[in-house]
Amino acid sequence: MAEALPVYPDSDFSDEDQSPLDISFNKAADHVRKITNQLNNNQLLELYGLFKQGTEGKCNVPKPGWLDSRGRRKWEAWKSLGDLPSDEAKERYIALIQKFDSEFSHTPDDSPGSKEAWVAVSSLRYSPEPDLVTNELSLLEAARENCAERVNELLELNPELRHEKDDDGLTALHWAADRDATEALSAAIKGGCPLDAADECGQTALHYAASCGHVDSTRILIDAGASLLKDDEDCTPVDLATDDDIKKILEGARK
Repeated sequence: MAEALPVYPDSDFSDEDQSPLDISFNKAADHVRKITNQLNNNQLLELYGLFKQGTEGKCNVPKPGWLDSRGRRKWEAWKSLGDLPSDEAKERYIALIQKFDSEFSHTPDDSPGSKEAWVAVSSLRYSPEPDLVTNELSLLEAARENCAERVNELLELNPELRHEKDDDGLTALHWAADRDATEALSAAIKGGCPLDAADECGQTALHYAASCGHVDSTRILIDAGASLLKDDEDCTPVDLATDDDIKKILEGARK
């Protein structure tokens, strides 16, 4: 899908105030809404990264702590562009739109009063998770779905599962912390899941809970002894926290 991105929500700039490249870029961004359903996820990701680079420059935000894999992939698409100049990103964005839709023309519209909307590909296509049967859930699924009894059952039957990770390095604690699945989180901790296990970006479950604004999950992890470690971007959970209550909990753990 595509949705408006109010980069300059209060701007009164007209086409005369913008460069030809900016006008063409805006026109290309607006056109995305018309062809989104024709594009696959990889194409949408590439467009997203170029749009963010073109409008905001180099990626300077931490990798999302929330466990939506789509958000992580979008961040990676932007981050992968490194120091690519904004104008070059805009040119590549326009070229991609032309490639994806040969009928698209980026020639600026000189008609009076014409003003293109700022639009970005903001999310990948969403496929709802299938209905799951509790007694068939894996440990990571049970943690995600807050099925504490299933978490207990699996860890009792096979204690080695406490070290299980998915392809992104996420443990049961990461999944539970991300979803604020407090019952499953407590069960996983009780079952021996490592409190400070890190994902592929060095983020622990505490990073996830803090950045997602989950007060209860943050408190559970701190009470259990989770550490305020730095991730690969040199950020601790305190650095990622935006909720005042969570900041107080984390700051208290430092003392």
